[in-house]
Amino acid sequence: MRPDIPDMERFERLAFRSKNVLGLLLKFSRRLLDARLAGVVYGTDHTGEKFLPPHKWDRGIVHRLDGTGMAGLGFKWFGPMVLRWIRLSPIRLFAVDSHGRQVASQGVIAQVMRKHGEYYASGIKILFIDHIPQREMRSDPSGGSLAVIAYDGIRFEVLPDIQVNMDIIHWFKPDNFVSVYIPDYGAIVFNTVDPWLFKKSGEGQMYSRQLKTRFDRLISAIETASIAHLGQAKGRRAAKIIWRKERNLRHTFLELNEKADRLDALKNHLRAVGAVTAEQLNMTPVIEPNGVYAFLDMVESGTIRNCLTPREFLLVLNLCHEIVAETAAAFGCRVDNFLGDAVFLENMETFDEPGKDKPSGLPERLMIMTMALASVFRQVRQLKQGQHPLDRENRIHTLVKAHAIDIGFRAGMAYGAALVGPLGSFNRRIVTAIGKPVNIASRLESTGKNSCIHIEKKLLEILNNSIVSKDTKALWHMTVSDRHKDSVSDIRFFPFFKDFFGLGPGVVQKMPPVSYKEFVNDTTYLICCDPEIDKHDVCAGI
Repeated sequence: MRPDIPDMERFERLAFRSKNVLGLLLKFSRRLLDARLAGVVYGTDHTGEKFLPPHKWDRGIVHRLDGTGMAGLGFKWFGPMVLRWIRLSPIRLFAVDSHGRQVASQGVIAQVMRKHGEYYASGIKILFIDHIPQREMRSDPSGGSLAVIAYDGIRFEVLPDIQVNMDIIHWFKPDNFVSVYIPDYGAIVFNTVDPWLFKKSGEGQMYSRQLKTRFDRLISAIETASIAHLGQAKGRRAAKIIWRKERNLRHTFLELNEKADRLDALKNHLRAVGAVTAEQLNMTPVIEPNGVYAFLDMVESGTIRNCLTPREFLLVLNLCHEIVAETAAAFGCRVDNFLGDAVFLENMETFDEPGKDKPSGLPERLMIMTMALASVFRQVRQLKQGQHPLDRENRIHTLVKAHAIDIGFRAGMAYGAALVGPLGSFNRRIVTAIGKPVNIASRLESTGKNSCIHIEKKLLEILNNSIVSKDTKALWHMTVSDRHKDSVSDIRFFPFFKDFFGLGPGVVQKMPPVSYKEFVNDTTYLICCDPEIDKHDVCAGI
C-alpha cells in the first residue's frame, strides 16, 4: 500500500485546468486506492450521447481505463474497444425476463447507475465488495451473489446481496471491487484495490481509519471532477445541463428555506413550552446558583370554570397559555411546565439559547422575568378586551361579557440555587428545577394578587438598584426599540418599567404578613402591573 495520500489541493487546481478531467480523476483515484485497474463508465441510452439526464439511462458505456504496468497501458489505449468486442460494454442496466417484463440487471455497476438518485441525493455513496472468492464463484456461476458494503462519508452499511456479473469475474479476476456514482455522468470502478485497506480490527471488526480517509478523498475528488467535466459540455447540451441543475438547485433551495422556517418556528415553540434537547434530557443534574423562578396562576379559576362549558374554559386557558409561551420565548425565558391553570417559568444559564445575547448576571435575569410577567398581564388584559391578535374573532371578549366574568393571573417570583436535571419515569421525563426558591415562588404566587408579581424584600432591593443600559444587552435588545436607543441610557429599572407599561407611581406596594402552608413572611411586596387595579384587594389564593 502506498503510505502517501495524493495531494487533494493539487488535484482540485489541475481539475479545472485540465482538458482531460476524467483521465486525471482515474490516475488520481487509482493511485489513491492503489488499484490494479480503474475505469470510467458514462450513462446513456440507445443514442450513445453523453450528459443525458440520469433518468434516461438504460446502459453504461466504458469510456476510459487505466491500470498498472504494461497491461495497464494496454487497457488504457485499447481497453474500451476490447470490452465492446467481447460484449462487456455497454453494461445493460435492465434486462427483459421470459415474460417480456423489464427487470434489473445483475452487477454492482448496474446497481450504482440505476440507483443514481438514492446514491447522490443523500451524498455520494461508495459501494464495494471487500473480498471476491474467485474459485467458488467460477465453480458455481449460478450462485454468484455477494454482500456489498456502502460508505456514504459517515458510516459503513451492509446492503442486501447483489448478483454479480460473472463475465467481469471471468475476464478481470478481481480480488475485490469498488464502484462510485459520478453525478450527471456515470460511474467510476476499481478492480482489485490494495487488500490491506479492507483489513478489519477491534472487537467489532471495524474497517480501518485509513480506508475511511481514502474513501473521503475519493468522494471529494469525484465531486470536483464532476463539476469540472460539466464545463466541457457545449451548445444546447450545456444549456440543458445548466437548466437541469439550476432547476434542481432552485427547487432544493426553496424546499430548504421552507424547512428552515418550519424548523425555526417549531424550535421556538418547543423551547417556549419547555421542550429540551436530547443532551439536556440526558444531562447530569447540576446546581444552578442564580436561577430565577416564577409561577403564574389564573385567579378564581374555579368560578370561571363553573360559568363556562368545558370547551369554552379550555379555549380561554389555552389562549392564555399560548400568550405565556410566546412571551416567554420573546424574553428568553423557559416554560418549565404547565400545571393545570398554572405555569412554571424559569430564566437560568442552563437554558440560555445559543447564539443570542446572554444576561450579564442575576439582576438582568430578574429584570427580564419581571418584564415578561408584566407583558403576560398586559396581553391577558388585551385578550379579555377583544384586542389581542390571537383572538381576532373576539371569542374571549364575548364570553367575558356574556357571563360577567373576569380573567386574570397573579404571579410569584424568587431566585436562588436550585437543582436542575431530568425528572420522571423511564417513559416520560421532563427537565425541571427543584429547590427552595422554586417553593418560595409558588407560595408567593398563592398569596399574591391579580395582575401583580409577589416578591420578597431581598429581590425588591436588587431590582431597586438595577440599571437598564447597553451593558444589559439581552434586556436592551428585547425592550428598547431602534428609534429610542439613542435617547435611553443608564436608567433605573423601575422608572423604565413604569414608562414601558404606562403605569402610575404606586407600582410597588407592601403586603401585610403572609402565611401559606409552611411559608411565612412578614415583609413582602407586590409589583403592580395593571394601571387600573384595585391596589387594596389582596387575594389569598385558591
